[in-house]
Amino acid sequence: MTVQDLIYLLSNNSSIIINYYIALLVLTLIGMLIVTPKNFKTPVNYIYTILVYALAIPGILAIILLVYNFFFLKTNLINLEVITYYLPIVAMVILFLLINKTIPLKSIPGFDKISGLFMMIFVAFIVTYFIQKVFIGIFFIGSFMQLIVIFIVLLVVLKIGWDKFIK
Repeated sequence: MTVQDLIYLLSNNSSIIINYYIALLVLTLIGMLIVTPKNFKTPVNYIYTILVYALAIPGILAIILLVYNFFFLKTNLINLEVITYYLPIVAMVILFLLINKTIPLKSIPGFDKISGLFMMIFVAFIVTYFIQKVFIGIFFIGSFMQLIVIFIVLLVVLKIGWDKFIK
């Protein structure tokens, strides 16, 4: 089974994705009713950690697939499946905002690792896209010094993301 087969399977059975995000929405709303900063102790913060990871991993994967389809495959974004490609991103943002109203996201264990992972993936995509276009870019848009400056900036951002990821 390839990744494309998995995407087609999820696109054809979109009720799986919808039910998954409805369950996460219900858990988030229950958490908004029950959890306060005073009772955000050991069992509750682990539940919130699981909830954040359950939101972030599919959301980040959807962002990766969306960026890959747009920049590398040159796919028209209008032709992509809404539930497979866009729902995880929208649900991640909305539910993170709802969770943040209850508990600050920085106080949830592991959230800084997710943001570091996202930053590393973003820099890796920029580097990959840059390597793909480098020959045209070096000869037509900039000097070697600009190339070095861009490389150093990307390395610094990658280092910051790595530090957040391994904390």
